Amino acid sequence: MAKSTRGRVNAQGDGTSGLGMVVRFTPKTKSEGVQQLEKGGFRVASSKDFRSAAAVPNDFDGADVQYFERFGIAIVRRDGEKLKPMLQNAMQQKVVSAVRPERSYRALGGPLSKRLDLAQVTVGGFATPLDSDYLLGYRDAVNELVDRLLGRKGAEGVMARAAFDETSNTWGLQAVKVIESDLSGAGIKVAVLDTGFDETHQDFVGRLITKKLFATRSSERDVHGHGTHCIGTACGPLRPAIGPRYGIAYEAEIYAGKVLGDDGFGTDRSIIAGMEWALDEGCHVISMSLGAATQVGDSPSDDYEQIGRVCLDAGALVVAAAGNESSRPQHIAPVGSPANASTILGVGAVDRFFAPASFSCGGLNPGQEVDIAAPGVDILSSLPDDNYDRWNGTSMATPHVAGVAALIAQSDPTFRGWALWARLIQLTKPLSSPARDVGKGLLQAKGSGEV
Repeated sequence: MAKSTRGRVNAQGDGTSGLGMVVRFTPKTKSEGVQQLEKGGFRVASSKDFRSAAAVPNDFDGADVQYFERFGIAIVRRDGEKLKPMLQNAMQQKVVSAVRPERSYRALGGPLSKRLDLAQVTVGGFATPLDSDYLLGYRDAVNELVDRLLGRKGAEGVMARAAFDETSNTWGLQAVKVIESDLSGAGIKVAVLDTGFDETHQDFVGRLITKKLFATRSSERDVHGHGTHCIGTACGPLRPAIGPRYGIAYEAEIYAGKVLGDDGFGTDRSIIAGMEWALDEGCHVISMSLGAATQVGDSPSDDYEQIGRVCLDAGALVVAAAGNESSRPQHIAPVGSPANASTILGVGAVDRFFAPASFSCGGLNPGQEVDIAAPGVDILSSLPDDNYDRWNGTSMATPHVAGVAALIAQSDPTFRGWALWARLIQLTKPLSSPARDVGKGLLQAKGSGEV
């Protein structure tokens, strides 16, 4: 992630990748800021003019500037050198708060099988491919040994692993106590901003689904599969056609915004456009299993601080994945963007032993925390074309939180925005791992106590 550009202007942009500049206006002077851009010869397109358009709403008919009115943020796509003196003057006048290069973001999870296809072990002198059952069993044995060597409470890890019989419900749903709740998410709108969604999947026939394309140069289908997997966890069915129950808010209304392209990557402009659309649609929960890596010492994104605050004030909770850049125990990477914003609920991943997943990022930078933890290892969910698979990632933990948030929002109409955030934090179970890695603890759909 690029360092914070607060107090300085770097208006070069990225001419090779097509990325522009993100301009954040001071809230009280955002109208004046847009006028200055127009007077400077920039063609400005406001997102409000495209809310009912059939075209991709983050590609405003070739305009120089895309202005997101709700958030007071603009994406300037051209003429960086022409923009630079204007922005310097606007910052001196406190019309513009900050300017930074537009970033690229990626989906933060993937199939276990992709890694396993290439994994091999030498058995009796022959290279033998490893299957998932073998590696999962090997991992569990190693984790048990580590638990014993470190003197963790009895055989806590072993007991936890053995407690999850996935005949009827996935281990993730059991861990967050979804199966003990009689709530369904009915009447709650959940937006999942991701790689799209295969609404023709056999488990979603008859559901209320709204789709919107935001990723440019991308198909409308979920080619990648990441979005369908995340939506499956957050809002999958009570009784799937095949296998155990894997979905949480099975009666919630689904809003699938495709902000990441077929390759699993997107930009600020597509993500911000998707978030504004979710607010326009009245969504109560916005789930984003995406992010950009950060470095130790990086500042949080003030743009997403502002966006998250607008969403919370409007009654929408934004949930985002903490990131997958760690390789524990050797290396812990800091929480990525936009989850590192204090107004966006950052989600870390735990495994079946309730330990931080090896890839899950931690709150290393001041004020950029993991807020809450959820299951993110070996997560079974839906995939396009009536398929299913087990994936790993903080991407998989995030929709667990989004789905439970929908249940809690259904339980009381006062649980909206800030109040919903507070209620979720109240419904956590403390874990033995540091708050740096798991925040307040493991989210629960019902009850309280200690794991």
